[in-house]
Amino acid sequence: MVFLSSTWLILALYTLTTSAASVATIPQSAWTQLNSTVGGRLVRGIPYARPCFARVGPGVSGSKNGAACAVVQADYVNNLDLTAQFGTYINTQWETCQSTNEKCLLDYKNSTNPVPMEGVCSQGSIPDYGINVVNPSDVTAGFQFSKKWGIPVVVKNTGHDYKGHSGGPGTLAIWVGNIKGITHNPVFIPTGCPKSTTPKNGVTFGAGVVYNDLVNFADANKLTIPAGGDVSVGPAGGYPQGGGHGMLSNVFGLAADRVLEMEVVTPRGDHLIANECQNTDLFWAMRGGGGGTFGVVLKLTSLAFPATQVNAVFGTVDPTVPGNLLKFFQFMTDNALDYAKQGWGYYLYPSLPGIALANTILSPAEAKASMAPLMNLLMHNMTGSTWEMTLEPNYKTYYPKYVTRVPVPNGFAMTTASRLIPVSVFESASQRAQLAQAMTSIKDEAPVAIAFGVAPFYHGNNHDTSVSPAWYDSLWHLAVADTWNYDADTKDLTEIYSNLSTAIDPFRKLAPNSGAYLNEADVYEPDWQQSFWGENYPRLLSIKNKYDPDHLLDCWQCVGWLGPKDDRYKCYIHIEGY
Repeated sequence: MVFLSSTWLILALYTLTTSAASVATIPQSAWTQLNSTVGGRLVRGIPYARPCFARVGPGVSGSKNGAACAVVQADYVNNLDLTAQFGTYINTQWETCQSTNEKCLLDYKNSTNPVPMEGVCSQGSIPDYGINVVNPSDVTAGFQFSKKWGIPVVVKNTGHDYKGHSGGPGTLAIWVGNIKGITHNPVFIPTGCPKSTTPKNGVTFGAGVVYNDLVNFADANKLTIPAGGDVSVGPAGGYPQGGGHGMLSNVFGLAADRVLEMEVVTPRGDHLIANECQNTDLFWAMRGGGGGTFGVVLKLTSLAFPATQVNAVFGTVDPTVPGNLLKFFQFMTDNALDYAKQGWGYYLYPSLPGIALANTILSPAEAKASMAPLMNLLMHNMTGSTWEMTLEPNYKTYYPKYVTRVPVPNGFAMTTASRLIPVSVFESASQRAQLAQAMTSIKDEAPVAIAFGVAPFYHGNNHDTSVSPAWYDSLWHLAVADTWNYDADTKDLTEIYSNLSTAIDPFRKLAPNSGAYLNEADVYEPDWQQSFWGENYPRLLSIKNKYDPDHLLDCWQCVGWLGPKDDRYKCYIHIEGY
């Protein structure tokens, strides 16, 4: 990273209607003063691949450096390395200006390919500046600067961000990635609650902690803290603030369900503790209302569970054998409700095709009996299928063997669209048949598809969060995705976004009154307020206006969104209707 030093220019991009100031119009003395206010921790946003480029666009800092380039090339798709950097995003389209095709990317399939490095390295959508936060006053300084100078402010953590919420051209980022530390309190009582409050098994961690840190900590302390699909995700960031699902969510609930307390700095400048006993409206909103919207989380305390064994399964299906796929998906849709009742969570991969399952509440004998029909189907009624079932001694050993066997894409562009599939679909024979057929066909419509059997059905409905009620009425979160490389242009991207939205339409039609998971949704999700939050949206908007009256925090399709014509969104592909 490069700290503030001298004057600079930003990339000149076309201007849409906006009241925000251009970064270039803010005097150098103001940046110098901000740098002093935050203890010299104002950093420049430098594209990750910058050391590999001889030519750069206006406003790009850094220099060409062969040794540094070699490091970038070696780690270009390394998730833990990427999430530790300020100027990186796990899915690289959010480092670029998609509407103008300005970027600074390598070939993720061959990072030493010289062709992309012969181009111009542009700033794209990487924030021009960021505050490397270590204390609450740093966040307050960022908000005050934003309000005074009109520069858009964003919240940046690990860069796991499918919708571009944590970046944008000409923005100032509040970067919380270096707030570390993990502590365990087996008798945690939320701050300000009566001493008579029933204590809970709590683990408190800084905003910059990633699940890799937390899973290791939990194992060392004989705990289970369920994670999502990638250990480089930040468990205090947008993941729990938007909901947060994982293989064990059916039993242990969404990440939002497990939050016990948050330490927050709001755009009003308040440094608050939010829990069930104080600032309860903010506590409700920030457990499901979305990250980068209501305030900046510095620390979070989550419910932890005792260490547990995991009944683990992984099976694959040979898609070249006629009828295999439809037979497999018919079986899964017919048995989904029973599996949810028995405490199974699973990732169902139409594009693999195959399935990974986990269960922490059945005994090994019960788990084998439960899985016997599925094993029989794959091993005795389907040619070319595989089956593996083990009893893992704890969550840490289970996670790399089963969850990350099909890795989350890192270091290249990927966009998603999703739909929550309600229980009612699985209760209807005709709708189950429609779903199985749609699952069989989806691999031809979208390059990547996963049905996450992780809705908190067994855990039960938790009305104390702002997560969409559709989550608690569903069994599956169905997601489709597409990917592309450095050489895709604006026309290609427009087609990809459009096609992906079309690919999810059969599931929207099958579940028209359900919703989508806001963290993994279509960038151009129709009726997004209803889709992401349902009946919770009006209350969320009221809380947004209370804690962020000047709307300093704004992000694409977030609560209180100012709309696509704000200048910070000029790098999005502008599709008709948006």
